[in-house]
Amino acid sequence: MDQATMITLGKMGATAALSLSAVGSAFGCGIAGSAAIGAWKKAYAQGKGALFTLLVFVGAPISQTIYGMLMMTFILNAIKENPSNWAAYLGAGIFGGIAMLASSWYQGKAAAAACDALGETGKGMVNYLMVLGVVETVSLFVMVFVMQTFA
Repeated sequence: MDQATMITLGKMGATAALSLSAVGSAFGCGIAGSAAIGAWKKAYAQGKGALFTLLVFVGAPISQTIYGMLMMTFILNAIKENPSNWAAYLGAGIFGGIAMLASSWYQGKAAAAACDALGETGKGMVNYLMVLGVVETVSLFVMVFVMQTFA
Protein backbone atom coordinates (compact mmCIF):
# COMPACT_ATOMS: atom_id res chain seq x y z
CA MET A 1 0.00 0.00 0.00
CA ASP A 2 1.41 3.41 -0.89
CA GLN A 3 2.07 6.09 1.71
CA ALA A 4 -0.67 8.46 0.47
CA THR A 5 -3.32 5.76 0.95
CA MET A 6 -2.04 4.92 4.43
CA ILE A 7 -2.16 8.58 5.43
CA THR A 8 -5.68 8.93 4.04
CA LEU A 9 -6.88 5.91 6.02
CA GLY A 10 -5.25 7.24 9.18
CA LYS A 11 -6.94 10.59 8.59
CA MET A 12 -10.27 8.78 8.36
CA GLY A 13 -9.66 7.61 11.92
CA ALA A 14 -8.99 11.20 12.98
CA THR A 15 -12.20 12.33 11.32
CA ALA A 16 -14.14 9.49 12.95
CA ALA A 17 -12.90 10.52 16.40
CA LEU A 18 -14.25 14.03 15.96
CA SER A 19 -17.40 13.17 14.04
CA LEU A 20 -18.63 10.34 16.23
CA SER A 21 -18.03 12.27 19.44
CA ALA A 22 -19.91 15.22 17.92
CA VAL A 23 -22.86 12.98 17.03
CA GLY A 24 -23.02 11.89 20.67
CA SER A 25 -22.84 15.50 21.82
CA ALA A 26 -25.69 16.41 19.49
CA PHE A 27 -27.81 13.53 20.80
CA GLY A 28 -27.01 14.35 24.42
CA CYS A 29 -27.62 18.09 24.11
CA GLY A 30 -30.84 17.46 22.21
CA ILE A 31 -32.18 15.06 24.82
CA ALA A 32 -31.24 17.35 27.71
CA GLY A 33 -32.55 20.39 25.82
CA SER A 34 -35.92 18.76 25.33
CA ALA A 35 -36.15 18.06 29.05
CA ALA A 36 -35.17 21.63 29.91
CA ILE A 37 -37.86 22.99 27.61
CA GLY A 38 -40.40 20.71 29.27
CA ALA A 39 -39.33 21.87 32.74
CA TRP A 40 -39.56 25.51 31.66
CA LYS A 41 -43.01 24.96 30.15
CA LYS A 42 -44.19 23.37 33.37
CA ALA A 43 -42.78 26.26 35.43
CA TYR A 44 -44.44 28.86 33.22
CA ALA A 45 -47.75 26.98 33.32
CA GLN A 46 -47.60 27.08 37.13
CA GLY A 47 -46.77 30.80 37.11
CA LYS A 48 -43.20 30.20 38.34
CA GLY A 49 -39.95 31.54 36.98
CA ALA A 50 -37.89 29.25 34.78
CA LEU A 51 -34.50 28.12 36.06
CA PHE A 52 -31.78 29.41 33.75
CA THR A 53 -29.35 26.98 35.39
CA LEU A 54 -30.89 24.10 33.43
CA LEU A 55 -28.70 25.25 30.54
CA VAL A 56 -25.72 23.88 32.46
CA PHE A 57 -27.21 20.41 32.03
CA VAL A 58 -28.13 21.02 28.39
CA GLY A 59 -24.57 22.03 27.50
CA ALA A 60 -22.76 19.31 29.44
CA PRO A 61 -22.53 16.76 26.58
CA ILE A 62 -20.86 19.25 24.23
CA SER A 63 -17.51 18.81 25.96
CA GLN A 64 -17.09 15.36 24.44
CA THR A 65 -16.76 17.01 21.04
CA ILE A 66 -13.68 18.78 22.40
CA TYR A 67 -12.22 15.44 23.51
CA GLY A 68 -12.89 14.07 20.02
CA MET A 69 -11.14 17.09 18.52
CA LEU A 70 -8.12 16.55 20.76
CA MET A 71 -7.97 12.90 19.76
CA MET A 72 -8.35 13.89 16.11
CA THR A 73 -5.41 16.30 16.38
CA PHE A 74 -3.31 13.64 18.08
CA ILE A 75 -4.05 11.10 15.36
CA LEU A 76 -3.34 13.63 12.59
CA ASN A 77 0.07 14.35 14.10
CA ALA A 78 0.83 10.67 14.70
CA ILE A 79 -0.04 9.58 11.15
CA LYS A 80 2.56 12.00 9.77
CA GLU A 81 5.26 10.30 11.83
CA ASN A 82 4.24 6.69 11.24
CA PRO A 83 1.91 6.18 8.24
CA SER A 84 2.40 2.41 8.37
CA ASN A 85 0.39 2.38 11.62
CA TRP A 86 -2.69 3.59 9.73
CA ALA A 87 -4.92 0.67 10.82
CA ALA A 88 -4.33 1.43 14.50
CA TYR A 89 -5.16 5.10 13.94
CA LEU A 90 -8.29 4.23 11.99
CA GLY A 91 -9.44 1.79 14.67
CA ALA A 92 -8.60 4.19 17.50
CA GLY A 93 -10.63 6.94 15.86
CA ILE A 94 -13.63 4.75 15.16
CA PHE A 95 -13.77 2.87 18.46
CA GLY A 96 -12.71 5.85 20.56
CA GLY A 97 -15.30 7.98 18.79
CA ILE A 98 -18.03 5.41 19.43
CA ALA A 99 -17.13 5.28 23.13
CA MET A 100 -17.31 9.08 23.36
CA LEU A 101 -20.59 9.06 21.43
CA ALA A 102 -22.09 6.69 23.99
CA SER A 103 -20.75 8.72 26.92
CA SER A 104 -22.17 12.01 25.68
CA TRP A 105 -25.46 10.44 24.63
CA TYR A 106 -25.99 8.92 28.07
CA GLN A 107 -24.76 12.06 29.75
CA GLY A 108 -27.58 13.82 27.92
CA LYS A 109 -30.05 11.25 29.24
CA ALA A 110 -28.78 11.81 32.79
CA ALA A 111 -28.88 15.58 32.19
CA ALA A 112 -32.50 15.26 31.09
CA ALA A 113 -33.35 13.59 34.39
CA ALA A 114 -31.43 16.34 36.18
CA CYS A 115 -33.46 19.00 34.33
CA ASP A 116 -36.66 17.31 35.39
CA ALA A 117 -35.59 16.90 39.01
CA LEU A 118 -34.17 20.40 39.45
CA GLY A 119 -37.11 21.95 37.62
CA GLU A 120 -39.52 20.12 39.91
CA THR A 121 -37.78 20.57 43.25
CA GLY A 122 -35.28 23.38 42.79
CA LYS A 123 -32.83 21.24 44.76
CA GLY A 124 -29.89 18.94 44.10
CA MET A 125 -27.89 20.87 41.51
CA VAL A 126 -24.51 19.74 42.84
CA ASN A 127 -25.61 16.10 43.12
CA TYR A 128 -26.81 16.11 39.52
CA LEU A 129 -23.59 17.72 38.30
CA MET A 130 -21.56 15.02 40.07
CA VAL A 131 -23.48 12.32 38.19
CA LEU A 132 -22.84 14.10 34.89
CA GLY A 133 -19.17 14.32 35.80
CA VAL A 134 -18.95 10.59 36.39
CA VAL A 135 -20.49 9.86 33.00
CA GLU A 136 -18.16 12.38 31.34
CA THR A 137 -15.16 10.69 32.88
CA VAL A 138 -15.67 7.81 30.47
CA SER A 139 -14.86 10.12 27.55
CA LEU A 140 -11.83 11.52 29.33
CA PHE A 141 -10.53 8.03 30.01
CA VAL A 142 -11.07 6.99 26.40
CA MET A 143 -9.26 10.05 25.06
CA VAL A 144 -6.29 9.75 27.43
CA PHE A 145 -5.89 5.99 27.16
CA VAL A 146 -6.21 5.92 23.36
CA MET A 147 -3.63 8.67 23.05
CA GLN A 148 -1.41 6.85 25.57
CA THR A 149 -1.45 3.79 23.32
CA PHE A 150 0.54 5.64 20.69
CA ALA A 151 2.85 7.62 22.98
